[in-house]
Parts: sequence; C-alpha cells; structure tokens
Amino acid sequence: MIEFFSYMGTVSFQVLILFIMIAVGFIISKAKMINENGAAQITNILLYIVTPCVIISSFECMEFNENSVNELLISAACAVFTHIIGFILGALIFRKKEKSTRTTLICTVALSNCGFMGIPMTEALLGSHGVFLVSVYLAIFNIFVWTVSYSMFGGKFSIKSVLVNPGVIGTAIGFAIFFAKLKLPDVISIPVGYMSSLNTPLAMIVIGYYLSCAPFSLKKSDLPMLVSVLVRLIAVPLICLAIFRCIGMTGTLLTSCVIPAAAPSAAIVMMFASKFKADTLTASKGMAFSHVISIITMPLILTICSLFA
Repeated sequence: MIEFFSYMGTVSFQVLILFIMIAVGFIISKAKMINENGAAQITNILLYIVTPCVIISSFECMEFNENSVNELLISAACAVFTHIIGFILGALIFRKKEKSTRTTLICTVALSNCGFMGIPMTEALLGSHGVFLVSVYLAIFNIFVWTVSYSMFGGKFSIKSVLVNPGVIGTAIGFAIFFAKLKLPDVISIPVGYMSSLNTPLAMIVIGYYLSCAPFSLKKSDLPMLVSVLVRLIAVPLICLAIFRCIGMTGTLLTSCVIPAAAPSAAIVMMFASKFKADTLTASKGMAFSHVISIITMPLILTICSLFA
C-alpha cells in the first residue's frame, strides 16, 4: 500500500510539472503574448524538428540486441491493438450519432496525444528506454491519423501523407541508426540532444494555448463528448493494460505501452474537424476536457499499471 501511494505521488508530481508548464502557455495566451499564428509556428517547430530529434536521440541511446528488437516489435503490435480498440469502442458507442459528430467522437476516443503529452510523460518516468518504445507508438499513430481518421473526416487517402510525415521519418532515421549500430558524431548528436530537450516545454505551452481558446462551459448536449473523453482516458487504457498483462508484459515495456494509451485526446482531431468543417465545438471541448481530467486519470491508471509491472 505504501508503494502504491508512493508511486502515485511520483506520477502525480510529474503530471503536475507538465500542467504547470501548460498553465504557463494558458497564461501567456490570455496575456496576448502568443496568438494563433505563434502557436501554429511553435507546433511546426515541434512537429518537423523537435519530435524527430527526440526520436532519433532515443534510438541512438539504445543498444542493438535481440531483446530490444523484440520490445520494438511488441510495442508496435500493442500500438496497433490500442488504436483498433479505440476505433471499435468509439464506433459502437456513438453509432447512432450524426456523421459529423460521430466521426469527431470516435477519433476523440481512438487518438491520444501520444507525442506532445505521451513522450514528455514517458521521458520523465522511464527515460530514453521508454521514449525509444513510445516512438514506435507515435509512428503507428501517424499511420492511423493519415489513413483511417483522415478518410473518416472526408480526406483523400494518400500514400505520401502516410509515409512523408515527421513522426514516421524520425522513426525511420532512428531505425536506421539502431539497426546499423551507428553512433552519430558529437557535432550532430549534441545539437540533436539540445533540440530534443525543447520538446516538453514547447509542447506544454502549445497545449496551454489551445486550452485557453477552448470553451469549458457544459450543456446537456455535451454528454456524448464527456463519454468519449472518459472512454479515452479510462476504458481504453484499462482494457489495454488488462490485455497486455495477460500476454505476459511487465516492466518498462508494459508501462511504455500504457502511457500513450492513457494520454488525453489528440489535438489533430480538432484540426481535422476544423479543416473538414466537422463538429469543431465537440472536438475542441473534447481536447480541453480530456487534458484537464487527465490530471486525475493518468496518475491513477499508471499507478494501477505499476502494480502489475
């Protein structure tokens, strides 16, 4: 019992640190120190430069051996399973909703903020080994985003959009370094390390900005949105935890697969809803409430996970 509360305190402390940085983003947004263009520019820096650097740095730190390769393959399979569970649950629960709202709700359940929220949390709790495994989840996430989700919102499927995106490219470079057993020269690895250290503060500031723009008022019509958020934060990670543990997963591998599954809803849902003129209000509220409620749910889920890890 003492260990339970001790670990929960550790996770809660890390979540609190992240949300203090989110609060900074919220405050500077309200103070008009950052606007939509600024947030979009920071997001581009994160997506196209910082996130690939985080992934490359984590792969470079890992030693190539049979165990690490097996962990990568298991992590990839778990990422696929987690997304499939999310899409199935969302489709079943919201099957009677109007198409625009249904798509938004399903994607709120299925897609987590595994990059901006999952990687910082993993780095804080598990270090580079955990980030190495979550990087695979991020690549799988990008594939689902640009195939299933993009098509659901009305986008035209494109092989280019699946393969040519920062998460997949960063993972591909990381794989090349990992499998070729390469060691980057200091003149490259040190700048990559410095850039990767920007991930957590910049990502939290961007989340804070978007939360400052989101409507937090609740109406009776928002009940489906709240259901989608609770399924995203509680049902999906608990189902995944139960399945992963039943197949014998433990330790860092188990925790690194549960963290992104327990993360709040991805901002890409709101972006797609806006781009394709879907239910943007539900999308923005889902992102906002999922991040706030995750202050409670993530420590609880990860502490439960620690009991089985």
